[in-house]
Amino acid sequence: MLITPKDNRQVYLRKLKSKDFDKLFIYLQHLSEDTKKRFGPHLFDRRSIIDVYSNTDFYSGYIAIDIESADIIAYAIIKIGYLEHDASRLQSYGVMLSNTSDCTFAPSVADEWQSCGVGNSLFQFILSELKATKVKRIFLWGGVQASNKKAVNFYKRNAFVILGQFYHLGDNYDMLLDIL
Repeated sequence: MLITPKDNRQVYLRKLKSKDFDKLFIYLQHLSEDTKKRFGPHLFDRRSIIDVYSNTDFYSGYIAIDIESADIIAYAIIKIGYLEHDASRLQSYGVMLSNTSDCTFAPSVADEWQSCGVGNSLFQFILSELKATKVKRIFLWGGVQASNKKAVNFYKRNAFVILGQFYHLGDNYDMLLDIL
């Protein structure tokens, strides 16, 4: 899918492929320290990328590529099911978890591309793909830091609801989106 989010620059949205792993590694290395602190579904080394995506039954990656530079400018990961270490907290909100109809979502956007619509376009692309599967709900991977107002507002604009708050290296929100 092709979009034009910033300065008439075209961006291509698609699923991550194994041939993208080196560019994904470079993308992750160039994230700001602040963004790296907020995004952590896996380590930022090549081996971790390969290990995560060796299990394609449960993990799917999605990327946005700047057509002009051919660089990855946004990346998101979907895990089918829920994170085991989040399960008891999510269940404490009265949520019945499912490893088939739930998924867990972790997005990131390169700092210089934030707030120009790339993240929203990538999320809508992912959402359209998920609607064609058995997935009915999306949880945020490890929640979202309450201090990350931009991210919290992004999720609210995209119909996520706050399930509850927890403390881990600061205040965080668990958020959920029911896919209609």
